Amino acid sequence: MKRIFTAGVLFIPLILFAGTTFASDLSIGRMRVALWPEYDDAAVLVIYDGRFKDENSFPSETTFILPKDSVISDACSLSPKGQHFCQLYKQKTVGDADEVKLKLPYPNFYLSFHVNFPSPQSPLSKGTTPLSPFVKGELKGVVVQEGQKIFNYLINANHNIDKLEVDIQRPLRAEGFKITPQSSVISEKKGFEHYGYVFDNVPKGKAIDFKIEYVKKDRLPSVDIKYSPMTGPKTWDSPYEAPRRKWVILYVAGGVGLLLVIGMLWLVFKRKR
Repeated sequence: MKRIFTAGVLFIPLILFAGTTFASDLSIGRMRVALWPEYDDAAVLVIYDGRFKDENSFPSETTFILPKDSVISDACSLSPKGQHFCQLYKQKTVGDADEVKLKLPYPNFYLSFHVNFPSPQSPLSKGTTPLSPFVKGELKGVVVQEGQKIFNYLINANHNIDKLEVDIQRPLRAEGFKITPQSSVISEKKGFEHYGYVFDNVPKGKAIDFKIEYVKKDRLPSVDIKYSPMTGPKTWDSPYEAPRRKWVILYVAGGVGLLLVIGMLWLVFKRKR
């Protein structure tokens, strides 16, 4: 009986995760990227928030491409009620970027991380392009002034995206704020200046580059309290429909079926004795 019970227990994960796919060709319907330099730390806070199109493909495993040495705060999937279910993830460096692989029980995802700045005392060599934010020294032969921040951020699409929205927030006390390419959508939210972008039909493999420059002589963040992704900040209201709960029903049905199988095996074993 002990062997039968052990086999049944080991079989449970196989049923619960039988629907998990490992496809890399999942498409995103809508994705939003927030780039907030020096918001809650002397770094760039980045938030990836979106929803995959085919909800019937979930649970599923996928990969996001982030800047090298990104410090992840949360890698989550959102339930139909908007609850964050944080997931275990694997992060590894591949070339000049990091790959983050995680399993998502729901098609909605939420990924927040920080990109740290190199030391201001480390000048950038002539003729090089900054892969990390906040350089001081000589940039392509041009001497930058004290407190000047210059960095490039690449959004690497690892999935086809129907609609990509980008929100860049100007840090408090920042002067001469400039973004390339320029934004025609400028708004103010909770005392911050925001610059918006929209890109339609972004193909997998495309990299969208933003160059951000400004002068900010202090190293203090815009807010005093360390940002907690579970409570905020919230740039947008959730635009997503609640996904259907077919997989929940399948899990419950699978669990009930497993219990019936174990019960029948126990009865057969008992009668033989």
